[in-house]
Amino acid sequence: MPEDPNPPIEHKDPPLFGAGIALVVLLLVFFGMVEGVRAIGGLGSEPAATAATTGPNLSLSVFPDSLACHGSGGGPHPEWVTYCPSTTLKVPAYSTITVTVKQYDSGSALHNYYFAQVSGTVGGDIIQNGVPVTRINPQNVAHTFTIQTPPGVKDQLFVNVPLLGTPATSNPTCGSTSCVTVNGNPYPKPNLIVFKFKTGAPGKYVWKCYVPCGTGLSGDGLGGQDNFGGPMSTTGYMSGQVTVS
Repeated sequence: MPEDPNPPIEHKDPPLFGAGIALVVLLLVFFGMVEGVRAIGGLGSEPAATAATTGPNLSLSVFPDSLACHGSGGGPHPEWVTYCPSTTLKVPAYSTITVTVKQYDSGSALHNYYFAQVSGTVGGDIIQNGVPVTRINPQNVAHTFTIQTPPGVKDQLFVNVPLLGTPATSNPTCGSTSCVTVNGNPYPKPNLIVFKFKTGAPGKYVWKCYVPCGTGLSGDGLGGQDNFGGPMSTTGYMSGQVTVS
């Protein structure tokens, strides 16, 4: 058999170069593990009085403040945006889950426009105020309902639902729009979003909102973290966990 005129070239890295690559790989693995743990646990703790939302049918609400839930007077952070009644979600394995969200908050702009697209739902869409929708304007997203798989989990689950904001007004709670009252507090009439997703094997997944409507941190644009502190990184407000069992 004739000899290959262009045999593959074997590259032998110098010992120091190889050691450098190994160190970088180890650091990346460590960073991934840390971020996965932080994402699952959040940076805060869910209020003790808030029980997990459980079942194949989940009913959630999103508010521009914490006055409608989190205890008397809105708890320790009444000004924080929040999901209610909980961001600790428990759903059955190998099931179709129906989620109904009442969205009372106004819209803002996404850092990453990817999250304006519906992903991972049954049929690839959501029902927004009675109309099927697959994507909304990235400038009008109030919050997202996003489930993702943390590092090291075999069974993959990814669901992303952008939630349309209510009309912005001079009054952050109601203004000239038609109002509703929740636990004695006035809010604009909510957008109603319904969708379904399917679960697989038991596991624990990260739950996050990807609209920067918190406080702290810095950096704008696709990789920026501006306004992803405060409620965005605290379990029970805009961060949590989905347990499939």
